[in-house]
Amino acid sequence: MGDGERDRNTWAAFRFAHLADLHIGAWRERPLAEAGMQAVRDAFERCMAERVDFIVLAGDLFDSPLPGMGYVCETAGLLCRVREAGIPVYVTYGSHDYSPTSSSVIDVLEASGLFIKLPSPEVAGEGEDARLRPRFVVDPGTGVKLAGLPGRQRSLERAWYEQLDHEHLEAEPGFKIFVFHSAITEILPEHERHAESMPLARLPPGFDYYAGGHVHTRIESRREGERGVVVYPGPLLGYQYGDLERQAAGAERGFYLVSGDGAVTGLEFVEVPLPRVVLHAVEAGGRTPGEVGALLDKAVDEEAHEGAIVLLRVRGTLTSGEPHEVPFGAARAALEAQGALCVKLSRGGLTGPHTRRVAGEGGSKESIEARVLTEHCAGFHPDPELGAELGAALEGEAGARTARRLLQAVAVEPAEHESLRVFGPRVRGRAREVLPELREG
Repeated sequence: MGDGERDRNTWAAFRFAHLADLHIGAWRERPLAEAGMQAVRDAFERCMAERVDFIVLAGDLFDSPLPGMGYVCETAGLLCRVREAGIPVYVTYGSHDYSPTSSSVIDVLEASGLFIKLPSPEVAGEGEDARLRPRFVVDPGTGVKLAGLPGRQRSLERAWYEQLDHEHLEAEPGFKIFVFHSAITEILPEHERHAESMPLARLPPGFDYYAGGHVHTRIESRREGERGVVVYPGPLLGYQYGDLERQAAGAERGFYLVSGDGAVTGLEFVEVPLPRVVLHAVEAGGRTPGEVGALLDKAVDEEAHEGAIVLLRVRGTLTSGEPHEVPFGAARAALEAQGALCVKLSRGGLTGPHTRRVAGEGGSKESIEARVLTEHCAGFHPDPELGAELGAALEGEAGARTARRLLQAVAVEPAEHESLRVFGPRVRGRAREVLPELREG
């Protein structure tokens, strides 16, 4: 009997770390970029100090498939130290570091021997009977078996789950970890209900631990009638304003240390030190730009901001003037004079008295965007020459979903030193993933 097939009663105790959504290279602001990188350093240092048997990275190690070389070099240095400490690292693509048209930096680091990327699944059978069988990797030190599926942009990997050979995966003996980068509908937090997701039943049964990524919230969930636990550690500093808002509200940021001895025996969430985040939410409704400025001044003066990431969120409809007349610059300068690490503004919900209103206005940026797209797609009828399949993807609710995915696909920026000659095909490739029948004009 091989190490990967030991009886559940003969296992020696082991421990591994589960991280996800590190999004290295996400922030353009230098203080945030450095804070994010420091959080990654601290997480890996803690893993080495804890002498874990191995590390699982469940996607989005980087924020793009081609991040800046400075981030790549620093990350490679950290991974070298982890390797020298004798700790294997197992990785899958996330939706950000996956590339449909070219190699990702994940492939480069794997080729350098810095970690092991979980292999692509095998296809068993043909035609409608074809089934996907993710291939297992056996950790040599513990005998633990790892398999999984990578994430793709706009959650397009969901189609793969419909083809999984559940019986084959469930029959595999030993302690098993399924690594994935997808959202599960039943356990999504309220603020992420707009996200593309799939039902819990799509996860293959029979695994002891489901190492999730993609959802930016810490989640632990037991599968009813199953021994396995579904876990999302959430991000560290994240990559967008909403991540910082939730941190300001008290969200814990870190990773999991998981203990096992033939079954999961313990889950310990390890918090990673991060800068303090302070949110000042100002209601502009019924006020002039000057009055809103006075509220910002009050917020700046009411507490110390030294070393903090400060978020200024202003929403509502002014009684007069326009949003650009609100003295945000003065508030920013005052905060920076206090020693704030970084100041970020959110004024997308701020309007003037003559700004065109959106029907049913209110809610998050994502929910407002969804309503606008639904409104416009409801009366859209595509040209029949596009074909039935593509046409159906462009009208009504399906059209709104396609539009959201297409916007997400093209909302990327060139990587450091990436030429337009390379960037253009990369963006078109992302668009083709949403519209597979799209042809060059």
